[in-house]
Amino acid sequence: MPIRELLLLQSFTDKTFEKFRQLIHENSGICFGDAKKDTLRVKLEKLMSKNRICSYNEYYNMLVADKCKRLIMELVNEITINKTNFFRENNHFDFIRNKIQFIMEKNQRILKNKEIRVWSTACSTGEEAYSIAITLKDCLPDEINIRILATDICSNVLSTALKGIYPLHIKDEVGNSYVARYFENTGDSYKVADEIKNLITFRQFNLMDLFPFTNTFDMIFCRNVIIYFDSGTQQSLVEKFYNITTPGGLLFLGHSESLINKKHRYQYIQPTIYMK
Repeated sequence: MPIRELLLLQSFTDKTFEKFRQLIHENSGICFGDAKKDTLRVKLEKLMSKNRICSYNEYYNMLVADKCKRLIMELVNEITINKTNFFRENNHFDFIRNKIQFIMEKNQRILKNKEIRVWSTACSTGEEAYSIAITLKDCLPDEINIRILATDICSNVLSTALKGIYPLHIKDEVGNSYVARYFENTGDSYKVADEIKNLITFRQFNLMDLFPFTNTFDMIFCRNVIIYFDSGTQQSLVEKFYNITTPGGLLFLGHSESLINKKHRYQYIQPTIYMK
């Protein structure tokens, strides 16, 4: 009997759902609400079929026993949503362009060290990090070194980000001027220029892990991420961000997110933008 038919003979019980969503939460911070039970079941069955696993219990036990985390990362890759584009939620990039003097006045480390340190915490396929790099390259004095760390829990999207190759339609998002200056037309795609790529270090990182940073960040982008976490995880993450933000540094959240009803020490600047 085909694996999918074997799966259909089983029941994805509430108990089974609870086991899997707890495991996912522990490993990624992502919270599956009760309404997402069928969504999770479909994703699990897809991976179980791929790996020729015939029962939920067998799959769960394999995930728990997976010391190298290969199966866990495969599951996280499947369940994460990686919607992004260049200059998404453009008001943040407009804020940087229009308020760059204000940003440097409030955070004097930038001019003093002639360096700006930025973290794109869920960079997906790279568009956010490249948008940050282009914006800062365009508006900062030439003597300021731009250092961007771009991370994501999903290994699949990072491989795309590292290549920096995107379809031709991104011209509508990026604009003619930036495309001409910072991209190479390869005929059937656009490739990010090395002067922009060299500003960014891409790494796989789980926001639930301990932050290993010894230096602070002048800007942290965590946009459209915390909406997938429960309240306690959100609270903990915001505190961790605050601890590694430079005094006068900025936190950018997504348009559907805010720090309302959360304990935090950031100063409100405008919707979705906060300062330490």
